[in-house]
Amino acid sequence: MTSRTADYLRVVNAITEQINSGELTPGDKLPTYAQLAEQYNVSVSTAQAALRILRDRGLVEGQQGK
Repeated sequence: MTSRTADYLRVVNAITEQINSGELTPGDKLPTYAQLAEQYNVSVSTAQAALRILRDRGLVEGQQGK
């Protein structure tokens, strides 16, 4: 295995750090999948996978269309 972090984990870790540091607080809106993909230079499906993990961990809530 290489030392390169999988793209989806890189996004998960970055957003988790933003939450832990207080940069993101409860009630803040996250960027869209497309915006996250552009911000982290990943595919939209990778951004979706990262947010699915964050939801599973209870760190974010999804409200489609809000």
